[in-house]
Amino acid sequence: MRAIVVNQNGGPAVLELTDVPQPTPGVGEVLVKVEAAAVNPFDAQVRRGDYAAYMPTPHKLGVDVSGTVVAIGEGVDTLAVGDDVFYSTRVLSNEGGYAEYHVEQAQLIAKKPKDLSFVDAAALPIAASTAWVCLLERGRLQAGERVLIHGASGGVGLFAVQIGRLTGAEVVATSRADVRELVQSLGADTTINYRDPDAWDQLATHSNGGYDVIIDLVGGDTIQKSLGLLAPGGRVVSIVDQPNPQSLYDGWGFNAEIHLVFLTPSADRLAKLASLTTRGLLKPVVEQTLPLEKAVEAHRLIEAGGRTGKIVLVTS
Repeated sequence: MRAIVVNQNGGPAVLELTDVPQPTPGVGEVLVKVEAAAVNPFDAQVRRGDYAAYMPTPHKLGVDVSGTVVAIGEGVDTLAVGDDVFYSTRVLSNEGGYAEYHVEQAQLIAKKPKDLSFVDAAALPIAASTAWVCLLERGRLQAGERVLIHGASGGVGLFAVQIGRLTGAEVVATSRADVRELVQSLGADTTINYRDPDAWDQLATHSNGGYDVIIDLVGGDTIQKSLGLLAPGGRVVSIVDQPNPQSLYDGWGFNAEIHLVFLTPSADRLAKLASLTTRGLLKPVVEQTLPLEKAVEAHRLIEAGGRTGKIVLVTS
């Protein structure tokens, strides 16, 4: 089978389309014929070697998968051959979605809704699950509360805006000016161009006594600069590596909570997200679809930034 392999860490050019043996499902596992695999910023980090201690070369990439079950291992009774599925892989231990076939534990896999394409299904697992965890499981966002989403035009951000709206919260979002209409159409009550010189002043003006939940999808010193915008008992949730020390003193006056999220896969969570898509309440946004052999181009696009939604690789 064909798969993208990283033989040495580095830039996008190190990605190689290679023939490798087709895997065989073990106990509790299924073999999936991959139809689509989303490309994530995390994939680029792994390729560069940011997690080399956990992912020594050679290794495969890809943590978002959709496809069809073609074989099942012993003890699997929740899935059958022919089921269309989608899932996120075990991060840093079983990646390899950029391939024609992939094996994963059946307990982590959800059935794909019939009316959801393979491309849209591949765009869901990591990004939508991360938004769900940030807003609901860690942020505990409630109807009537106010949420600020930093970086709302990316893959996670666009799902976060929609989930915030479904929760019944007031959604304030930062994004690029060129995607303001899209972000608002998905549920943002207020959208602020993060490039405006007075963007932080605008955020303070719209805080109306403070944000109950602030989602950091940007990094840098976003947590430190956001603490003064919190409501009492407010929660800051970040998915971004924090490379530099930040002062958290401003959070004490608000009894702030700070959550750093690293996603773990869950079929139950995916089933909830699938239900929302079936009901028309959650919409994947796919910016571009590329064939598997153009994984290098996909990684160049991811690293260039300014993405709106997801980039998805397809195997045929």
